[in-house]
Amino acid sequence: MANKHTIVVIVSIIIIASSLGYSSLNLVSASNLQFKWTTDFDFLSVLYGKNMLVCNDSDYPASFSKYEFTIFYDSDQIGKFATSGIAVQPHSEANISGKFAADDKQVSQIFFSFLDTEIRGTDVTRIDADKMKVVATLDYSLFWVIPLSTTHEYSGQEFLDLMNKDTNC
Repeated sequence: MANKHTIVVIVSIIIIASSLGYSSLNLVSASNLQFKWTTDFDFLSVLYGKNMLVCNDSDYPASFSKYEFTIFYDSDQIGKFATSGIAVQPHSEANISGKFAADDKQVSQIFFSFLDTEIRGTDVTRIDADKMKVVATLDYSLFWVIPLSTTHEYSGQEFLDLMNKDTNC
């Protein structure tokens, strides 16, 4: 018959290993989350819209602590939209709300309206849409304590398409 202490150690190792394995699944599922604006997205809507959809198309739950995207034009920051985190069940979507912050919201409003007309191809301004970029960052954790971030950089048109694209949920 096995020693009582050996059995306790084996069971403890199994519990710890399975907990760590399950929490590491968040590494895969959180990094594959899909984000979409709840209404038709244009850059002016960032100022007034506050809701996004997050889709977890994986087979495992996903959680994150923050999602934010920063909009730049010609290397100058125009503003930042940030949301709080949430846990999303497998093959489902959830609504998250966020807030836009800028040094000067009036300048951002004018600039976003000019960018929207440029991207639509009406060219009423001298703004070059190719100088715009959006940096999106997703913050989540591994083993519930190790913070991780995934960052993606998009052109203005790529980000516009991403926010208007249907998710897999």
